[in-house]
Amino acid sequence: MNEKRVFVTGSTGCIGAHAVSILLEEGCQVFGFNRKAPSVQSDGYQHLVGDLADPQSIESALKNANPSHILHLGALQTPDCRDYPIQGLDVNVLGTAYLFKACLKLKMPLERFVFASSSAVNGPRDLYGKDGVKPEDPLQPFNLYGYWKIAGEGMAQAYHQESGVPTVSLRLATTYGPGRDRGFTAAMTSALKAVAKGQRFKIPYRGKENYHFSHDVGAGFARAVIDSFSGYGVFNLLGQTRSVDEFLEIIREQATGLGLNGFELSYTDDAQTTPFIYDLNCSSTRDAFPKMPQTELREGIRLSLEYFAQNQA
Repeated sequence: MNEKRVFVTGSTGCIGAHAVSILLEEGCQVFGFNRKAPSVQSDGYQHLVGDLADPQSIESALKNANPSHILHLGALQTPDCRDYPIQGLDVNVLGTAYLFKACLKLKMPLERFVFASSSAVNGPRDLYGKDGVKPEDPLQPFNLYGYWKIAGEGMAQAYHQESGVPTVSLRLATTYGPGRDRGFTAAMTSALKAVAKGQRFKIPYRGKENYHFSHDVGAGFARAVIDSFSGYGVFNLLGQTRSVDEFLEIIREQATGLGLNGFELSYTDDAQTTPFIYDLNCSSTRDAFPKMPQTELREGIRLSLEYFAQNQA
């Protein structure tokens, strides 16, 4: 099978849309798997309607696509897992199990399986050493979402051991930029949108975060799918750690340079220090996937402001 046929769950989401774009640019045939089809479909993209909570629809879609590679992005985010825990369990845990089970049942001749994990599997920063948080460091999630990502990583490793298919679990932290509009840490993207519109916005938390530009997240997952790799591995997506204060200051700096005005950024009165992990060690990621991109924070913020200023809805 020479042509890469990539089956992507969650292909219409923020990360999925960016990843699909990169995969198409790389000449892949992409099969998106979601409950609803996108309003616009590109050449080389075929949409397969289905639901991760429905094992029969997964199996049917896999038979239809006959993929050589799978990128599993589909999941409910942290707020949904908190508010609808049973639905979150059905999609994030059982849906992942159904997908791996279908691959084994159908004996899919895969060249790669990539699972989208999260830094939510980690615990407080003081658990870790001065060299940053490494993929092999202890896990201690704050919420159900994190525990369910641990379950997904375990299933990914078990799948590799049983099938021999090269399998990657890629953990991401805080995504900002075009397409990011849901989740607690989407606040930074909301701030960018408000600045582009000349509005006020209050940040609901303080502290530090590890930031990824949204285009880099999609491209990072695409590279994990198509670049050379063997065995099983867990990796931190390339990112940059900054305090929220620093992020906001760079927004102000870049906005001024772009001639944007009338905005105001501040904190809510009850803003607490975020519990989320930061300072991720990405040395193993750079070694395994040297083509994985990383946009410098100022550039990513500038590009985001330009995009939101031009696409005000």
